[in-house]
Amino acid sequence: MRTVVVVSQDKSDIFFANQLMKSLNVVGIVVENQIPERDGSSLLSKAMKYASNPLVFSRKVVEVVDRKLIEGKQDYNREENALDFGEEGRVLHPVDGVEVLRTEGVNAINSPEYRDWIQQLAPDVIAVCGASIMKSEILAIPPHGTLNLHGGLSQFYRGLFTTDWAIHNREPECIGATVHFVSEGVDDGDVVYQGRPSISDGDNPNSLYEKVVRLGVSMMIKAIEDIENSRCRPTRLTTKGRLYLHGMFDTRAKRDTWRRIREGVIGDYLVEKSERDERVLAALINEFPVQGVPVTRLSGAV
Repeated sequence: MRTVVVVSQDKSDIFFANQLMKSLNVVGIVVENQIPERDGSSLLSKAMKYASNPLVFSRKVVEVVDRKLIEGKQDYNREENALDFGEEGRVLHPVDGVEVLRTEGVNAINSPEYRDWIQQLAPDVIAVCGASIMKSEILAIPPHGTLNLHGGLSQFYRGLFTTDWAIHNREPECIGATVHFVSEGVDDGDVVYQGRPSISDGDNPNSLYEKVVRLGVSMMIKAIEDIENSRCRPTRLTTKGRLYLHGMFDTRAKRDTWRRIREGVIGDYLVEKSERDERVLAALINEFPVQGVPVTRLSGAV
């Protein structure tokens, strides 16, 4: 099963690509640039640019002061809380025979030259983690479809930072991962597997997201093996969770999320785990077994 992997430059996505190369016949990896070029102008030049608009200028001053005096002291910036997948999250290690393409520009995955590069590799399936939305021209290339690892349970949370949002909304029971076929919507394609990580009292948003990604990697590998062996049985997503866009998880939302941890949101959930898990377990689709525990639920609805 010839597999092309498409990821961003994030640690979790590089880790995803490295793990898939160990278990699947990966023939190519696209690392998509999603970082705009930084404004290299001087502080004085930036100040002059905003000086004509007092409201914008004052907001920028507040942002600079916050970044200098407050941001560095936040829980999520402490070394012990950092998201870390080790060396395999920092550096891509292509195995022999795997071609690597790094895109230029920002969110340019659908550019003709990148589409043609993928097409020339003749993939049977494309595996995605963290990439931009792909247009139909790319989705039509692999005969067995394109699979995405979404770091959330799509019937509850779609979009970005879904682990963080589940904590922010005091719903740790909704933390999980979905492997689904990519459709024209966002995180709403037919579901191959869903899984939920184990949650411990000492967890925080980053440790939980790491668990989600590691679980999702296992789910993606199994999904592609299932396709190769004609065992894949995707299920339609009948209920779509709220869509969280990138700009929604701003500094305030991030700090509120970590404050929930300090307030004991994880401990509160663990005390009520049985009751709070009921609606989530009833809604899981093609639940992926964790740590060898057999699962009998095949599908569900919210």
